[in-house]
Amino acid sequence: MYVAALFLSGCATLNDPFEIFKNHSLVIETSQVIDESRSINQFSIKAKFSYSLDSKGASGRLIWRYENNQDEIDIFSPFNNQVAKIIYSSNDKRIIDANGKVLSGEDFDHYIQSLFGKNISPDLFRYLITNNADRIKNMQKDENQPNRTNHFYNDEWNILITAFKTQGGFAIPSKISITQGKFSFNFIVEEIINIAGK
Repeated sequence: MYVAALFLSGCATLNDPFEIFKNHSLVIETSQVIDESRSINQFSIKAKFSYSLDSKGASGRLIWRYENNQDEIDIFSPFNNQVAKIIYSSNDKRIIDANGKVLSGEDFDHYIQSLFGKNISPDLFRYLITNNADRIKNMQKDENQPNRTNHFYNDEWNILITAFKTQGGFAIPSKISITQGKFSFNFIVEEIINIAGK
């Protein structure tokens, strides 16, 4: 857990990591038309994240590849030092820390919480990115929206999408904010490397 503590201590001073989410108007970040019904079955993105809990917080960057029903997520500190690699699929959930130590089971859950402030499953963001929000347990959506749905909620999370990026006719949420009580987590896609689907 030393690496996670070092990661968090290096990131704990945040001015206002949620400033970009204060304007809730939906933004399409390119001129391409969004087809909400196109499903995405693989992607590769660069993103940054920040979280806040009881006036404390952290931030970092990541490179996320999803292919063949497996996530590989490389986590970096704000200073671009690799902190960990997450391998996540239905039958393989492990973290390889910066020292090469492999963590699984309860250690996996604790390490995820130390990185992201809560034990957030990669499934949550992957379902949003791949246009499968209906797979999130008990997820409902705000139907009073003129275009693409950008507000989702269940008993656990309140989710707001404030922007989308597109590539080759596929669109993914590029600014996602999730909240639970005093906990807030922001996820921002900086670059789409590749998207594929049908």
